[in-house]
Amino acid sequence: MEFRPSNRRIMVALLGAMLLVLWGFVTYWSWSQRKGIMASSTVILEQLTSAAEEQTLRLFRHAETSLVVSNHWLADHPQQSPGGNPAFITLVDRLRQMSDGMLDIRMVTSTGGLHYIPWRGPKPLADVSDRDYFKAQARMETRGFYIGNPVVSRVTGKWGIPVSIPADRNGGDIAVLFGAIELDRIVKTFEAERIKPHGSIAVLRADGTFLFRVPSEDHVAGLNIADTPSFRDNYALSLKGVFRSSSQFIDGKERLVSYQRLRDYPLIVIVTAGIDDLLAPWRRETATLVAIAGLVTLAIGLLALILIRAMKAEEKAQKATERAKREAELILAAAGEGICGIDIQGRVTFMNPAARSMLGWLHEDPIGRNLHAANHHSRPDGAAYPGSECPIAHTLADGQTREVQGETFWRLNGTQFPVEMIATGLVEDGGVKGAVLMFRDISDRLASEQALKAQATELSRSNADLEQFAYVASHDLREPLRQVASFVSLLERRYGPTLDDDARDYITYAREGAKRMDRLIIDLLDFSRIGHHSQAVQQVNLGSVIDEAIANLGTVIVEHGAQVDRAAEMPVLGLVRDDMVRLFQNLIGNALKYHHPERTPIVRIAARRDDEGWVVSVIDNGLGIDPQFSERIFGIFQRLHTRDKFEGTGIGLAICKKIVERAGGRIWVEPAEGGGSVFNVRLPA
Repeated sequence: MEFRPSNRRIMVALLGAMLLVLWGFVTYWSWSQRKGIMASSTVILEQLTSAAEEQTLRLFRHAETSLVVSNHWLADHPQQSPGGNPAFITLVDRLRQMSDGMLDIRMVTSTGGLHYIPWRGPKPLADVSDRDYFKAQARMETRGFYIGNPVVSRVTGKWGIPVSIPADRNGGDIAVLFGAIELDRIVKTFEAERIKPHGSIAVLRADGTFLFRVPSEDHVAGLNIADTPSFRDNYALSLKGVFRSSSQFIDGKERLVSYQRLRDYPLIVIVTAGIDDLLAPWRRETATLVAIAGLVTLAIGLLALILIRAMKAEEKAQKATERAKREAELILAAAGEGICGIDIQGRVTFMNPAARSMLGWLHEDPIGRNLHAANHHSRPDGAAYPGSECPIAHTLADGQTREVQGETFWRLNGTQFPVEMIATGLVEDGGVKGAVLMFRDISDRLASEQALKAQATELSRSNADLEQFAYVASHDLREPLRQVASFVSLLERRYGPTLDDDARDYITYAREGAKRMDRLIIDLLDFSRIGHHSQAVQQVNLGSVIDEAIANLGTVIVEHGAQVDRAAEMPVLGLVRDDMVRLFQNLIGNALKYHHPERTPIVRIAARRDDEGWVVSVIDNGLGIDPQFSERIFGIFQRLHTRDKFEGTGIGLAICKKIVERAGGRIWVEPAEGGGSVFNVRLPA
C-alpha cells in the first residue's frame, strides 16, 4: 500500500470524524443519563413527599382527635377530678397506646401549673406558663388546636412537639389540655423513609419554624428559616414543588428539595436528597466512559501517528494497526457495560467480558454466532421475536444509532433479563459494515420501580380503610347521644315541676350539648362522604345550582329580610351537581348567618373567566373576616366566634374546601369593598 499525501489527508479526516462521533456520543450519553437520573429522582422524591405528608397528617390528626376526646370527657364530667378518675386515666392510656406511645396527654391550670395523668401526689406543680402552647390558648387569634415550638421537657429532658387545646371544664381549674409528641419516636418512624446517606425528611410550621428533621440535629429543632431564600421563594408561595437548594445552616451541601403543605394543618413536609448522592452512579459511569473514550482517542491518535510515519513501510503500518487493535480490546475488556460488535449478517465479531457474563458465553465462543438467534430470539412472554422487527437489524440496514428501552435478552441457559441498549452502525465507504451494541442489565432498577408502585398501592388501601373506620365509628356514636337527649327530656317532663332553676338549667345544658354533638357527628359524616360516592361528573349549569341553593335557604332569607341575587350568565362545567349545591348553600348560608346587625343582608354571586378557569364569587356585606384568619377558617373545627353568638360546628367551610379541591379547584376569601367578605371559588374549565 502506497501512502500518498492525499491518502494521508483522507485518513486524518476519517479519524477526526470518528473522534467527533465518539465524543459526541460520550457527551450525549452523559447528558441524557444525568437528565434521566434527575427526572426519575424528582418523581421518587415527590412520591416520598406525598407518603410523608400522609403520615404527618395522620400523626397530628390523631393528636388533635385525642385532645378533643379528652376535652369532651372533661366537659361531660365537670364535677369529677380527672387526674384521679380511673375512667379518665384509662381513656388517656388508651389514646397513648393508639399513638404507639408517641403522645403523652397532660393538663395545665389557669396559672400555668402542669398536672400529669394520673396526679403525682402533693409535689409542687411544674410552671409552664412561659410555654407558647399555653399562651396561645389565652389569645383569641390562636385559641384552638395549636402546634407549639419543639421544646426540651423540663421533666424528662427529651425533645418533643407540644400540641394544645383550651379545656372545657365549666369553670374548673384546668385551662389547657396539651400533648407532647416525642421527637425520638417520630425520628424512628421517618428514618427508614429517607434517602440515604444525606437525604432528610423534615416538617416546618407555616411560620418557618422547624418542628423536627430526620436525621435529627439539635440545632435544627425550633430553628426559624422564614427569612431564607428557600422559604420566601418556595415554601411561602405555593402548596407544593421541587427545587434545588444549599442548606447553609446544616452542612452546605446542595440538595434536591421536594415540599408539600398539609391539607388541614399549618405545616409543610420537606423531603430532600443530596445532589451528590443522586449523581454518584452517573459520575462513576461517566468517568468510565470518558476513560474509555480517552483511551480510544489516544489509541486513534497513536494509530494516526503510526500510519503517517509508515509511509515508507507497510509492515510498520500493519504492526501499528495490530497494536491499536489490542489496546482497543483492553479498553473494551475494562468496560462495565456489555459491548459487542456484529457484522452485516448479524454475526458476532467481538464481545467484551461483561457482555459474555451477562449473555452466558463464559464457557463458549460467541464469535461467528448470530446474536439475534442466540440471545434475542423471543419476547418477554416467550413469543417469537422476528428478526425483521429487531432494532439492531434496523441499524444494520440504515446505519442509524438507536437507543432502545425495555428490550429483553436471553441467556444461553434459557433465563431472561431486561436491558436498555444503544446500537450504533459502523459505516465505511458509504455502506454499513456492521454495528456496535452497548447494553446493560436493568433488573434492579425495574424491581425498585415495582416496589415503589406496590408501596403506593398499599398506602392507598390503608387510607381507604381509615376513612371507612372513621365513618362507622362516627355513625355508631349517634345512638348513645340520642338516648342521652331522650332520657334528659323524659327527666324534665317527669320531675321538672319538682326541680329548682339550677337543675332545670343543667338539664337544658345537657340536652343542648347532646344536640350539638349530634350535629357535629352529622357534619363529620358529611365531611367524610365527600368524594366517596359514585356520583357521576356531568355538565352542570352553575346558574341552576345556585338557584337551587337559594331555594333551599328560602326560609332563612325571609327571616333575615335578606336580598340574594346572582349574575344572569353562569358557566356550564363538568362537576358533581350535588356537591356544587352543598358548596353554594354553605357559602350563602354563612353570609346570612354572619350578617352585620346594622345592615340589611345583601348577597351577590358573580362569575368571571381567567387563564386557569372560572372564578365564582359570593360577595356579602356582613361582619367580614380579619385577613390573618383567611386560611384558618377553612380548617375543620375552626371558629372565629363563640357558640353563644353564632351556632355551628366549624366544619362548613372545611366541607366547602374539600368539595372545591376534589373538583380540582381552589377556594379563598378576601375583604369586600365597603365591608363584608368575598369568597372566591376557582373551578377548572
